Amino acid sequence: MLARWLARVDLFLYAYLVMVLGCIYFLFNYVEGISFTERAGESVLFRACWLVLYLLLLLQILRNAHGFAAVLSRSRLFLIFLLFAFVSQLHSESADAGYVKFGMYLATILFGAFLAVSCSADELVEALFRIGAVTLLVHVLLLPVIGSDVSYDALHRATILGTEAYAGIFGHKNLAGAFFGLMVIISLVRSLAGRRSQRGSSGAVAACHVMALAATGAAGPLISLVATLLVTLGLALIVIGRRELAAIYWLVLGFVGLAVIAVPTEWLYGLVGRTANLTGRSFLWSVWPHFFWQHPWLGYGFSGFFNGLENAPSAELTRMAPWNTEFGSFENSYLDALLQFGLLGGGLYLMLVATAVRNVVMFAFRASGMFWLAPFAVLIFVIIASLNDSSQLLHNYFGCVLVFWCYFGPEAQLGRSTVSVSRLSLRDLKA
Repeated sequence: MLARWLARVDLFLYAYLVMVLGCIYFLFNYVEGISFTERAGESVLFRACWLVLYLLLLLQILRNAHGFAAVLSRSRLFLIFLLFAFVSQLHSESADAGYVKFGMYLATILFGAFLAVSCSADELVEALFRIGAVTLLVHVLLLPVIGSDVSYDALHRATILGTEAYAGIFGHKNLAGAFFGLMVIISLVRSLAGRRSQRGSSGAVAACHVMALAATGAAGPLISLVATLLVTLGLALIVIGRRELAAIYWLVLGFVGLAVIAVPTEWLYGLVGRTANLTGRSFLWSVWPHFFWQHPWLGYGFSGFFNGLENAPSAELTRMAPWNTEFGSFENSYLDALLQFGLLGGGLYLMLVATAVRNVVMFAFRASGMFWLAPFAVLIFVIIASLNDSSQLLHNYFGCVLVFWCYFGPEAQLGRSTVSVSRLSLRDLKA
């Protein structure tokens, strides 16, 4: 009976999603009395939870080996990428910890495959919505408990609400911002494409997530959310058959984009309380070619550049940086992919992301479930957000999970039979 209980898909799904979403990332520090300045990975409880989840993931793979084999056998691009990534890892001078992180990265990818095999898009949206609603409630209730005790912004910048940044037990404002940005998208999709009884509550939850996002002080997720909603609306107009309106919309959006480019960057960044140097990102991006061309073909291996050793390649970056700043990534998933896997593996990874985009567009046109727009919306959010963070290359994080779910998943789900109620709600909005 215990084995059956541990093997329950729903329980495993929710537990793994809660962990990769990062919504209790620093709860482990709080429970064990570890300072929020320390990484959650230093917590014994945190490591134990992940070990259990890895074992349960292996159990799920063994229970449905045929389904996993079918999905992976159709994914030749992924298998070739995996081969080059492994060669890059062997070629690198990474410590043993680098191989451990690479293993955790593979486990994160396999969880994306698990979602493809075991969940429809509708089921995943419902799971994410419920997790988001509960997390939002806990996030608000914890404000008087830990809100005044922790500084979530070392520069003490005010949010667009005029308040201090608050990230709760996420521990970092960007983790919290990315989570609430994703939940805004999930809630809006559920509100627009779900059943009529769900629209009001989903819309209200989406509004609350927007406020929580604004209170985190994270500018990147906020900008990514706005851009995602604009692009997603354009696709939705095409899918529901409003081609003329879609053409006008994209034309106007193009002119708006040109106008934004013409506006001084200092003024644009000032709208969200940031400066043109993007908190050091402009420096990182300017020196990236210097390191990339030292190992252009196979790269440094996964986590090989920032490996934490005294003679790590990142030590030179620290010496070059203003005030000897220590960085953990180049704050751009695509630059990090090319740096870690080289032109060969990194190029394959970019092709993999492009394939994921193709899959979710096909899914939007061909799927029959309610939330046909969700895979496209969440993938675009991750892709845009990854321009100024390393989320796609983070093991045990939802950015990586969603990219590979969209690569493996939506196409695999097209064969499943679901109730065809998808486009009615969005059509009703036209009236």
